[in-house]
Order: sequence, then structure tokens, then C-alpha cells
Amino acid sequence: MATLSLATNPSAPTTTTDQAFEALYEAIVSFELPPGTKVSEIEIAKQMEISRQPVRDAFFRLSKLGFLLIRPQRATLITKISVEAVEQAAFVRLALELACVSEAIQKMDDAGLAQIDEVIARQQQAVQQKDGAAFHIWDDRFHRTICEIIGRAHVWELIRGNKAHVDRVRFLSLPFSLDIALNEHIGIRDALAAKDETRARDLMRAHLLRILRILGQIRDENAEFFEDAPE
Repeated sequence: MATLSLATNPSAPTTTTDQAFEALYEAIVSFELPPGTKVSEIEIAKQMEISRQPVRDAFFRLSKLGFLLIRPQRATLITKISVEAVEQAAFVRLALELACVSEAIQKMDDAGLAQIDEVIARQQQAVQQKDGAAFHIWDDRFHRTICEIIGRAHVWELIRGNKAHVDRVRFLSLPFSLDIALNEHIGIRDALAAKDETRARDLMRAHLLRILRILGQIRDENAEFFEDAPE
């Protein structure tokens, strides 16, 4: 099993439970803890050098996201990816982010564009270094920044809570999609700068739905990580 430690992101929540949750979330999304892995509160707590209660609370939150299957008196498992859950999550995310894009057209200013440009610069660096894990972090930051610029940080929390299943599929797509995702972000940024709402929404829609267009390919190439298709 992957060696885990508490999350140390300075922008992350600071409670021990939140840090344990973030560390486990990222380990699951990045396949350090792949689907089917057995996890133990005792072992995780020992690795993180914390008590069992924060780990128990983090396990509960992860189970609500559909990442963990907690079975009384039996091993807790990292769940396999559900195609239906991915499609449902993508639907919710699209609706929320398109609403944010429309508002961003009205509120975007030079300071906001500077924030987005900084994120894109970090993404470009990750692409150059072929660092998929770093790109994944800055990919999220791009979308979160748009929400924050318009004063809708709480919307990003709703999006994040609903997109967990998409995140694992996105991570599997990174080896062949870093350049594509980066260029899509640049296009969205330019449409926001031009205050072209139609183009910004169209580009964001295409960007977020791309994962569904390649979902079949990703599933075929990583069948062991996915639930069996229904008969």
C-alpha cells in the first residue's frame, strides 16, 4: 500500500481530519491507492502518526463521495470507477461551471486575468516537465480561480464534492491529454478576456465534456479499475 502522510498544502483546511481526508483523496485520485485496495483505519493512522478518529471521519467522508466501500467486520475497499457516477458528476459540474463562466464575463478584470495567467503559467511548466500530478493540481486551480474571482468560492466546493468520480478518469487521461487541456484553458481564458460569453461557454462545455467523449477508450485501456458494465 502507498505510504501516506498528512496533506501539507498551505491553502488546505488545517484540521487533522481535513488533512487526512485530502491526503487520502489525492492518493485515491492519483491511483497511489488503486481501486480494489484494502485500507485500514489502524494502518493509515499509524502511517500519518495520528489517532484513529480523524481517519475514521475521513473514511466516512470518502465513503459519501463513493470512493470507499465500508463493510462492517470486513475489509474497507477503494471502490472501482462507476461509469454512471462519472456521467452524473460531469452533468452537475457542467451546469455549475457554465453559470460561473457567464458571471465571470461580467466581473472579469485585469487582476482576475492575472490570476488566471499565473495558473496557466504553472500548467505550462507542468506540461514541459511531463508532470501529470502537478498538472492535475493546477488544472483544478484554474477552475477554482474562476469561481473565486466572481466571489463564488462556495460553488467550487460544491463542484469538488460532485466531481470526485470524474477526477480519477481525468487522471488516467493525463498521459495523452496534457497539451489538449492546456490549450483548452488558454482558449477559455482568451474568451473571458474578450468578454465573449458565447465562445467562453462553448469552450468550457467542450472542455468539460471531453472526458465523456474519451471515457470508453479510458475504460477499455484500464478495465481493471472500472466496475463491470451492466448486462
